[in-house]
Amino acid sequence: MGILNRKQTPTEETITFLRECGPTCSSRELAKALGGQPYYYNIQAKNGTLPFEFMWRGRALRIFTESVIKKLKGD
Repeated sequence: MGILNRKQTPTEETITFLRECGPTCSSRELAKALGGQPYYYNIQAKNGTLPFEFMWRGRALRIFTESVIKKLKGD
């Protein structure tokens, strides 16, 4: 489960949850929406392999929710 499972289709609940997070979400919120462990999203971001647009706010990873939604919809 999670972002690596390409057979998973985004539900309206998932997209609504992500939009309620605001313009950015934390790795914990992303894990709650997509599955997986928040730690691994941080590792992917540090390695430059996270498939979403992100930024660092100090040591905190912030992921742009619209990039996640676009990726889920296949745009």
